[in-house]
Amino acid sequence: MKKLTIAAAIVSFGLVSAQKNTLLVGGNISYDNTTKKNYSTAGDLKTDNFEFTPTIGYQFADHFTAGVKFGVGSSKNDYYQTIFNGWDSYESITNIKTNSFTYGVFGRYTMPLNDTFSVFGDLDVLFNNSKSTVSATGPLAYSTTTKSTGFGIGFTPNLFINFKNSFGLNFNVGGISYQSEKIKDSDLKTNTFGFGFGKGVTVGISKNFGLK
Repeated sequence: MKKLTIAAAIVSFGLVSAQKNTLLVGGNISYDNTTKKNYSTAGDLKTDNFEFTPTIGYQFADHFTAGVKFGVGSSKNDYYQTIFNGWDSYESITNIKTNSFTYGVFGRYTMPLNDTFSVFGDLDVLFNNSKSTVSATGPLAYSTTTKSTGFGIGFTPNLFINFKNSFGLNFNVGGISYQSEKIKDSDLKTNTFGFGFGKGVTVGISKNFGLK
């Protein structure tokens, strides 16, 4: 299996040292490419994932920030197969492509521990729209498209380390989330509850930016 992952955090200007009248502008961008050779006895699997999530917020009190979050994402899965029908064989590619748009609001509470360390928690309420297309080549070629809508609620704790002049790194090690998604023109509905701490670390960059 070959895997390439590129992830970067956009510089954030915002709440770090619990100061009022502060603007928070930031986000994350990530790209993931995976190739699985001999994914099954029939062929290989190739996946591409991209996500960009900007954030804008305003700190209206010493410890509280409120703002909006947006997100655009795309994923593509290509499944390469050699299909045998009893007397002949042919090559087929099954493609699954999904585009999504997310928007919502968040609230943040920050507690400085000292001049170097702060902890903060984000509570998000997000809405999602997505479109997925499944298609295949070969004698049995077809293409279908589905659309879905949903919403989610999540809480994520974070640790901030201040290196100099309120510039440093944010560390997130998990969180709690609930998500509901419904396929349009269908009775299919999915409810997902997630809980995890310590399984992975997300790193971001932030800097304090005061307003006049």
